[in-house]
Amino acid sequence: MKKIASTCLVLFLLVPAFMFAEDKLTEEQAQVELLALQQQIAEAEAKISEIVSDVEALRSEVAGLETTRDGLAAKLDELKGTWEICQYGRYKVVEGDWLSKIAGMREVYHAGAKWPMIFEANKDKINNPNLIYPGWVLMIPYLENYGVIPGDCLTLIASYYSIYSNSRRWPEIYEANKDKIKDPDWIYPRQEFIIPHD
Repeated sequence: MKKIASTCLVLFLLVPAFMFAEDKLTEEQAQVELLALQQQIAEAEAKISEIVSDVEALRSEVAGLETTRDGLAAKLDELKGTWEICQYGRYKVVEGDWLSKIAGMREVYHAGAKWPMIFEANKDKINNPNLIYPGWVLMIPYLENYGVIPGDCLTLIASYYSIYSNSRRWPEIYEANKDKIKDPDWIYPRQEFIIPHD
């Protein structure tokens, strides 16, 4: 019985020591884990800060690229307009000319009522549509569609100021209108042709 009592006493004294050691060990582990977590948080915050900085740099770069894109788009539109103007025919004004007379010429529009097209394309030099002067070179905007008139042939049409000013470009008209032109040597009045300008 004494042996049992002494054994219990020893156990009674040792258990708190073990528990204290176990608690202390757990606390130490918790401290280690806490430090590890704090380090991970610090690293994560540094990474987040780095990512935020990278995102801001990318946003700035994107804004710069968008500005460049918008500038290039505006330049492209300007170049398209310049290219279109470069394709216009040129007519040199002679004594006795006026806009509706020029527009009415066969090699221009064959329609005097189309004189405003010439006026609009030459506003940089024509202040008053009733006053044009010999020696001026006027741009003749091209037509996108052409109605055949008696005496026309594809080479003649291609040579008009309002078409290509170049008779050798007649195959372009032919290729764009094969559904209407069976033989390039035979075209007929009142046929309507598409005039490609690409």
